[in-house]
Amino acid sequence: MLVFLGLATSTWWTHTDLGDSQLYQVISRHMVEDGSWLAPRYVPDVHPRFFEHLPFGFWPFALVIRLFGEPALFPLCVAFSLGTLLLTSNVARRTAGTWAGVSAMLALSIPDGFFTRAGQPFLEPLLLLLATGSAIPLLLGVPRPRDWLWSGVLAALACAVKGPFGLLPLAGAAVARAFVERSFRVLVIGTLVGIAATVPTVLFLVTHPDWWEGYVRHQVLASASGARTDGQLAWYIPFRTVLSRFWPGLPLLMAGGVLALGRPARAFRALLPEGTRDEEGVRRTARVLLLASLFVLTALCIPGRKVWNHSLVAFPLLAMLVGVGVGPWLESRLASPERARAATRGLVVLALVILVASVAGAGRPLFPRRCPLAGALGPASTDVPVGAPVLVVSPSHEWTTVAAFAVERRWSPWRLTELGENLTGESSRARVAFVADGAPVSDPSWSEVGRDGRWRLLRRP
Repeated sequence: MLVFLGLATSTWWTHTDLGDSQLYQVISRHMVEDGSWLAPRYVPDVHPRFFEHLPFGFWPFALVIRLFGEPALFPLCVAFSLGTLLLTSNVARRTAGTWAGVSAMLALSIPDGFFTRAGQPFLEPLLLLLATGSAIPLLLGVPRPRDWLWSGVLAALACAVKGPFGLLPLAGAAVARAFVERSFRVLVIGTLVGIAATVPTVLFLVTHPDWWEGYVRHQVLASASGARTDGQLAWYIPFRTVLSRFWPGLPLLMAGGVLALGRPARAFRALLPEGTRDEEGVRRTARVLLLASLFVLTALCIPGRKVWNHSLVAFPLLAMLVGVGVGPWLESRLASPERARAATRGLVVLALVILVASVAGAGRPLFPRRCPLAGALGPASTDVPVGAPVLVVSPSHEWTTVAAFAVERRWSPWRLTELGENLTGESSRARVAFVADGAPVSDPSWSEVGRDGRWRLLRRP
């Protein structure tokens, strides 16, 4: 747990410029300022009405901002992510022992795709907590009626946060458990629970035509058909994400695969020593986790447009598989109190090193690209008031720069490809412009007052 806290908080001590998290922070801020929780907005020039995601995932952010202020968003997201970590560890521990739980926790904590988002106001911390929680009863056995109810409620909440992606862990776990148990009943009930979990979100969408148009047609269906311009088209993106980002746990997934398949026999017997507690239960859970992970990753291949972070919904399942795979072997190797204490001391030292390095700014190399405010132009623009229109002039969209201006200085950024004399509307009131290399400036009233890297700071009377 300390290892995770050190890694997750490494994003707190440096200039991060995580565009989406800053965008979501501004949206949540505006929810509080406007008192409108169903009509989120970003900035006047970008998403004046925001339909990229359903509004419900921002509600916890807005509530925390109202009660404690924006700095509280970061520990809130760490708490959500810590909940996912504990759920992941719990499944592995209950299946294959204490060291399986520790291994699963480490396997999920260390991948940069998880911990860099775990302490920032992304939607993934809440999504993973709810979606993983919905699958837990099926991962541990055949659910009882109250377990199905619990899974359905959590899946409904996850669906309200991020649409279809919130349902995938439940669907994968239901299909996997039905296959392993050879139970058509589990498959039918799982399907009905999954359908029921969509009802609250569907009712909201059909009763709000603006959301049906903006979210269903222009986001969900456009992504499914490939009509959107963002994301990637290649079908294998989810599997490539696991191969490139699920480290150092990726090689250890083979241990879970060996236990699930029972082959090769020599490796299987080495990983599952004689005397392992509930050997058959370990094997069955490994099979469920392997099938559930493959189902989720395969389902993520279906949409025409894919974004790497959508694959994070599979990471807790993969981490559980790692824990269950290596857990019995570790239990046998660390059976003596002396070895167990030595391993524990090693983990404590590792955690302390990570915590110290985090506070010392070791997370800085993870965010090499800086916005203009991170350098010399930041202090040079401190006199620009809150709410002022500020021009961002560049041949590119500069989403990250817009997000940084909106969240850090509460400016109103306006994007241009050229700084000329034909400014209109709110942008014509701007007296400050950040101009990137390659962007032409044809209005002589603007004069350069500073430069840092590829950005110039221009002002006019």
